[in-house]
Amino acid sequence: MKKKILYLFSDTGGGHRSGAKALMNAVEGLKPGKFEQEMVDVFAECSGFLNIFARLYAPVIKFSPRMWGMLYYFLDDEKKLEQLEAISRPFILKDLTKLIKKTKPDAIVSVHPLVNHLTAQAIADSGLKIPFIVVVMDPVTLHRAWITPKVDLCLVATEEAKKLAVKYGMPVKKIKVEGMPIDPRFAKGPQKKKTPHKFTVLLMGGGEGAGGMYEIIQAIDLAKLKVQLIVICGRNQKLEEKLKAEAPNFGFPLKVYGFTDQVPQIMSQSDLIITKAGPGSIAEALAMNLPIIITSWLPGQEEGNVRFVEAAKVGQVTQDPEKVVEIIRDLQDPNEYKKIQKNIERARKPHAAFDIAADIIKYL
Repeated sequence: MKKKILYLFSDTGGGHRSGAKALMNAVEGLKPGKFEQEMVDVFAECSGFLNIFARLYAPVIKFSPRMWGMLYYFLDDEKKLEQLEAISRPFILKDLTKLIKKTKPDAIVSVHPLVNHLTAQAIADSGLKIPFIVVVMDPVTLHRAWITPKVDLCLVATEEAKKLAVKYGMPVKKIKVEGMPIDPRFAKGPQKKKTPHKFTVLLMGGGEGAGGMYEIIQAIDLAKLKVQLIVICGRNQKLEEKLKAEAPNFGFPLKVYGFTDQVPQIMSQSDLIITKAGPGSIAEALAMNLPIIITSWLPGQEEGNVRFVEAAKVGQVTQDPEKVVEIIRDLQDPNEYKKIQKNIERARKPHAAFDIAADIIKYL
């Protein structure tokens, strides 16, 4: 009988789901057909009531990111988290324990901060001995909610995250720095670019296609930069349709995608990425040796990512479309480009998903 790995996530943003998928693919890549793997959206499966709040995440970050930032910092407090857990427990613990008893996994992997304390309790209540591994999906400034000392292993992306995990009560011996789990297809790194090759700028705004993308395209057009542009609009259909209709009017070649699973191939043919400060996008860009321009970020959880890009000198940060144009122009100088790529080489961890997968497999 195959041993089973249960991944716990919630669809609050696309990062948690894609992190779990990356790990599943990496486990399968290392040991094809050896393990049974299952992903469970904890709030959807175990608490209809809490799932209502989970579904509010997308509209809140879209229409009131400031409110989200305030909530993030408000809850980054031990006592408030204890109160939140006490309020949540009656709505989820019983069904979560039931799920664990029913599925009887040989290991549980969490990629979401708000289920870890309750999962540790549910495992204890189930009476089963199951290794519990947390993979922290905030690469630099992790929220206190991620940390419960009752886990068997806590995997973080950076030394900065490790320091915070220790500060929040995680025993050092339970922490390992492995990097961000991204789709194993990125582990191959950039493939050979097609020739003849024109300097190619990739513009994306996360799953929701956010971050003033149209204004950036207009600024690039106005500056008459000698580039070609690839735009991934995500779920922003309105932007996708607008750009496809206007593509012939711009003074550069423009290719437009909606939500796509071809990001590794697209990044491979790009020279530079303009994106929001999502942890997955940054890790993917580094894996593909791409300098980064960050143009938007979520207050709270993505601010640390912005600081990381600047501190590691792997990119620049600006919300001004004209400044974006200046940075692109600078990076078209081969000497400037080589400088930033040396910094990227130090920061990139393209094999992180496989390294984490190997850590998980050791518990089976």
